[in-house]
Amino acid sequence: MTPPRPQRKSGRPPGADPAARRAEILDAAEKLFSTEGYRGVSMSLVARESGMSQTGLVHHFPTKDELLKAVLDRRDERDSAQINLGTGQAGWDFVRTLVDLVKHNEGQETMVRLYASVAGEAVTAGHPANEWLRGHHDASRAMMERSVAEAVELGQLRPDAPAETISRLLIAAMDGLQLQWLSDADYPTMVDDFEALVGTLFARWKA
Repeated sequence: MTPPRPQRKSGRPPGADPAARRAEILDAAEKLFSTEGYRGVSMSLVARESGMSQTGLVHHFPTKDELLKAVLDRRDERDSAQINLGTGQAGWDFVRTLVDLVKHNEGQETMVRLYASVAGEAVTAGHPANEWLRGHHDASRAMMERSVAEAVELGQLRPDAPAETISRLLIAAMDGLQLQWLSDADYPTMVDDFEALVGTLFARWKA
């Protein structure tokens, strides 16, 4: 028989570090949003999972929309930190560093599940994460298009290499592979498949 999980006392401990409490809330919300989706999570559930009262929760995040935004912003900050590891690379060499991001994501299943869960809901206009999702894709596409343009300038790709099409294919592959990886326990790794696409695209428009 599995012993019952001890319930954390609600309320804010005296002298608790606000930054630490905020991080605990975001950790709890991240896990809940990743498994239940945005609509399936209530503020009272987040408060309970983070071990505080709902009053204490709204002190940090007045609404669920603001909480979701903070969770997604933190996710993007972590992705940006990983991508920045390849900022010394230019042109197609930078595109190849995205393989490292895919590998990194395989060690961050909760974050990948969060993105897949929220993105699936956010395609609907009016969803609180719809603007974030469009901005996320726009920023990713712009970054990849710049890299393709640099690859042309560096003589790595032909001048007719379609930057927008290539960037959309890379984004579609990253998102689609994540769905397959999350839903199939026998899927070994996303890295090999994504790396194969990067190589195929390069070979197609190689200068």
